[in-house]
Amino acid sequence: MTTLRTILTLLTIGSTFQLFGQGVGKDTTFLFKKMVGGELHTVFIDNHADSKYYDPISYFGFRSFDERSYQYSTGYFKKHNLTLTKVKPVIASTQWVALEQYKGDFYVYHPCDFNAHSRKSVNDSTFIDWTGEGPVANKILEQRKIDNKTYLFKLTGIVHPERTLVIHLIDPQKGIAVFEESTAGEEKGYYLMIAADKIKSVPIIVNYCDRQKQVEWQFGEPDFKALLKTN
Repeated sequence: MTTLRTILTLLTIGSTFQLFGQGVGKDTTFLFKKMVGGELHTVFIDNHADSKYYDPISYFGFRSFDERSYQYSTGYFKKHNLTLTKVKPVIASTQWVALEQYKGDFYVYHPCDFNAHSRKSVNDSTFIDWTGEGPVANKILEQRKIDNKTYLFKLTGIVHPERTLVIHLIDPQKGIAVFEESTAGEEKGYYLMIAADKIKSVPIIVNYCDRQKQVEWQFGEPDFKALLKTN
């Protein structure tokens, strides 16, 4: 029975990837594959530079519900008499996608549930956090280029009225950066991001769940102290 179940699972995996245009080849590494609640759940490393899974995680267009979220966050500016002023961003890369580290290597991550996906963007007047609930705008109070690899932003918004963000480019060629964030009343935090136009410089880990939500892949905490030494 176990052998039959294994064969059926492998056949299901093969047919599912054919349906989604992603062939299972020698360069496909599975981190997880299992039938969960009668549904196939797989997590795999996709090394194809033309993978279609890069597109949804690097999409920055507004959908209908995004407009409502953005307008709600900008309402904070009106309430506090904050006027947006247009200034060219000091940093060249203005769209950023969450980056992860797995066994010492960098990957972007396509989640099962996009509520777990994080993006950031900078325009001529706001710094935007793209969350699972939609984009949240922050007014840029100050922006400054510290050196060729370090950029500082002072922000205010509905979530964090006092916020300082320092972007440390640790690999400019691949567009990889450590974001160092400080907010009033909270400890300083660090996270990895990659420039959206350079995400294909790293492989992508795909959490594939076809018809029902599954548990997200858990990544370890990077050694930010060591990463910042490379800056």
